[in-house]
Amino acid sequence: MNKLGMIDLFAGVGGLSLGFEQAGFEALVANEFDASIAEAYIKNRQNANMIVEDITKLSIPDTFGQYRGKAVVVIGGPPCQGYSQKGQRKTINDPRNFLFKYFVDVVKEVQPQFVAIFRGNNYSDKGKSPCKACGF
Repeated sequence: MNKLGMIDLFAGVGGLSLGFEQAGFEALVANEFDASIAEAYIKNRQNANMIVEDITKLSIPDTFGQYRGKAVVVIGGPPCQGYSQKGQRKTINDPRNFLFKYFVDVVKEVQPQFVAIFRGNNYSDKGKSPCKACGF
């Protein structure tokens, strides 16, 4: 059976990837900023294609453009510490609050059929989906 391709952004140890893998998807590439966390993702997968780098430092077209037409879905859980009930919520201007924009940039570049984004409960976008600009 052919597996469906996915991209996992802000991948962590791979919890979202695992669920999608169990549903018949295959991670084409994953991205995680924290090397020690990415290590767990890699150890749990044969041939993991993990990019350990701050997504803000990546060229989105150069890094993810090759997956257009191959990735059916882009999944990910952008950081939510800036607005999470569990976080310190020091300021609305916490730069982590805006990393979801890079998720949207990847979606625009890859043009998958589906998007699955997990955001914290206290994220308020006043009813606007960050992926509406991409047609989702």
